Amino acid sequence: MAYIRYKTFGKKEYAYRVTSRYDPSLKRSVQKQEYLGVVIDKDRQEFKKPRKEALEHALSSGVEESLPERAILDYGDTHALEVVTRDGNLWNTMQSVLGALFETVMCLIYYRIIIGSAMRYAENWYVGNIANQLYPKANLKSQRISELLFLLSDEHLQRRFFEMYLKNVTTSGGIAIDSTGLPNQIDFPLCEWGHHNGVIEKETRLILTVDIEEKMPLYFRAVAGNINDVNTLETTILEMQKQGIQTKISILDAGYCSETNITALYNAKISFLMRLPRGRKLFKDLITQFSESLETKENIVTYHKRAMFIKRVEVDLHGKKGFAYMVLDPVRRGNEIQKIMLKQQEGENSAENDFNTQNCGKMILISDKKLTENEVVPLYYSRQVAEQLFGISKDDLNILPIRTHSEETFRGYMFLNFLVLAVYMNFKKTLGAQFTTEQALSYMKNLKCKQWNNGEIVVMEMNKIQKNIMDTLSNSKPNKTGE
Repeated sequence: MAYIRYKTFGKKEYAYRVTSRYDPSLKRSVQKQEYLGVVIDKDRQEFKKPRKEALEHALSSGVEESLPERAILDYGDTHALEVVTRDGNLWNTMQSVLGALFETVMCLIYYRIIIGSAMRYAENWYVGNIANQLYPKANLKSQRISELLFLLSDEHLQRRFFEMYLKNVTTSGGIAIDSTGLPNQIDFPLCEWGHHNGVIEKETRLILTVDIEEKMPLYFRAVAGNINDVNTLETTILEMQKQGIQTKISILDAGYCSETNITALYNAKISFLMRLPRGRKLFKDLITQFSESLETKENIVTYHKRAMFIKRVEVDLHGKKGFAYMVLDPVRRGNEIQKIMLKQQEGENSAENDFNTQNCGKMILISDKKLTENEVVPLYYSRQVAEQLFGISKDDLNILPIRTHSEETFRGYMFLNFLVLAVYMNFKKTLGAQFTTEQALSYMKNLKCKQWNNGEIVVMEMNKIQKNIMDTLSNSKPNKTGE
């Protein structure tokens, strides 16, 4: 037997379908309740569908109103991105996982890379770009984009994406884990007052895992701004393992150095290279014990035409066998001493300055692995690729300011920006060193195409620079869409 039950919460009335049946094992009647939505008309039994189902239907239905057709479209920049992206596993993964959302997402990715402006202007770009022919089902109306971000926040969708994505992009090389602050004023649990690099502001911390060999983003997490980096590593490692990320070694900054994190890395059998903070007892003990023997001819190592002293010693890392690598950079030492001397002249605490002078230009790295003195510094500085990707996200892809207003749309926005960053880095890597990404897209933007009434697209002639770019990307000389 089934009937509809109504409940009132606040000013809204909600409907539920109740089904009753007799359970022989319990020897009594049991009920199953199904949520139908907000009551629109009780007499006609009209109910508003749950939000997610309604949004999926709206987005899968395509553009609601016909857009004015333009006879001349921007072609080259989008085509260049499309040539590289379509010829890879990332494109196939997104198409498989995103389903009806795929065409809208692809257009937003290209828009963010090419224009980088607020997404509410994306529809106007779409009308005048070849993207409307490549992805005719895309819906870039401002309201639909907000709904899209809500759908992209779905945890199951993101897990399916990373499961497929990581099978194709992860290597047996090392990874870098780093974080950056994303200032925002959204009223949700992930926005809290944080203190990083001497600045206090309301922010969300974005944690990014990067393949240091391929320079590709692998995974991301978002945490509240008041959670310190040192407290995020254990969960990040656990999520990485759940997603199947395999690595030779993890490169970490001093902010992640703690007994808990080092123990977790050992227990997870994840090798690591981490900078030891100067305030730790181990740092002071090693400097005191080995300072005199550090500056010797046997410890000279060159890195990028720069000479430095590096000495490896075996140490105890919270009950585990490890290694410490003491590094002294004479050039950096001179610069730091000069700064301290100037501060001392200004009347700052001399005792503190004396201590800092002893450690100028010195860095200690710790690891569970016995690395050679020649490889340890280049390996550690490879973590800068994570900082570079953060810089690209903020400066080139304009991840800030964040204009979402709920936790769901924020998580969807973060996922979309991860996809944008992955496509951007793939294009940058394919392009090589001859052109920057900005240069290439700027030159290619001037390549137009004409759209005819029968639907045919004819591309205008390419100049020498455009031919060089396309030769670099694919050796293709297109004259029609898709060729």
